[in-house]
Formats: sequence, structure tokens, C-alpha cells
Amino acid sequence: MRFLEEMLGSFGALEEIRALPIRWDRERFRFWLQQDYPFVEALYRYVVGLLAEAPQAHRIPLVHTLLATVEELDWLLAQGADPKAPVHPVRQEYVDLLAEMGALAYPYRLVFLYLLNRLFLEAWNAHVEGDGPWQELSEHWSAPEFQAVLFDLEVMAQGQLPHLDPQVVAHYLGRILEMEKKTWSLLL
Repeated sequence: MRFLEEMLGSFGALEEIRALPIRWDRERFRFWLQQDYPFVEALYRYVVGLLAEAPQAHRIPLVHTLLATVEELDWLLAQGADPKAPVHPVRQEYVDLLAEMGALAYPYRLVFLYLLNRLFLEAWNAHVEGDGPWQELSEHWSAPEFQAVLFDLEVMAQGQLPHLDPQVVAHYLGRILEMEKKTWSLLL
């Protein structure tokens, strides 16, 4: 968490995301889950690309990350997500950002994988409470296994950060924050 706070520096976007007046109901949540499918599918491809280039020490944590992503895709399908459904422009924009970041060097992609996962969970934890159709997903993301995946990603990302251009990191971090805000805004 401290790593995330250091990375965010002067960005106020996370607080903006946390403060969004999200309105939860079953239909909105179902739409949001449907629109999550194309993003998670793109995230799967992103992680596969990372794994293909990963140094040996990073392979097991990335395999666990890939497994968590596959499990999430399976869960979304079990919830009725249709892989052939039209993709909302906001989600398509995020998919496109993942593809763009996928062309960057491995160290950047690893750092951004950690950041987008952590930022999503920070927003999730700020907005989701109590019982509802999201309970199973909350349990998945708060499970010790998934928290271990995030911890491993954070440690690996911290190791890469000193070798990265801070301007490139700031640029993409700003874009990831912008996409998270747009994604969460689908629930307004």
C-alpha cells in the first residue's frame, strides 16, 4: 500500500474515484460485470505476454496472476457474461490502453499490471460493502490467495521501478487512473 501511495504522489484521481456516488443495484451490477468480461479477457492476454518474457524469478507469481485472471473469466461466464456482447466504449478504451501498454518493455508492463490491479481493489474496497450480488466477487478478491498474488506483484514491481523513466510511469499511471474513474462511472 505504501508503494501505491508513493506512486500516486500528487495524483488526486484515486480520491475522486473513491468519492464517486456509486449506485448499486442488481441490474447495474450485471451490466458492469458484462462489461468487465472484455477487459479481463484483454488482461489475460496482457499477463500471457508478460509471462512469455518473464525472468525465471517472476514466472511463478505471474502464473498465479494468470490463474486468478482465468478464474475471474470463468466466474464472469458463470454470472452470464456473453463474450460476444457489444463492448461499451469506456471498456473498449481500457482494452485499447492495455494493448498499448502491452507494447512497452517488460519492466513497465509489470509495474502497470500491479498498479491497475491495486487501483481497482482500492476503488472496490471504497465502494462495496454489505451483502449483495457482488459478495462472491468480494470474497474472491479478498481471499488470501489473491492477496498473495498482489503482494508478489508489488514486490516485483518495486524491483523494476528504479530502472524506469518516471515520466513514462506518470503518463501511464494517469491514464490508468482516468480509465478506472470512467469504468467506475458506469455505475453512476
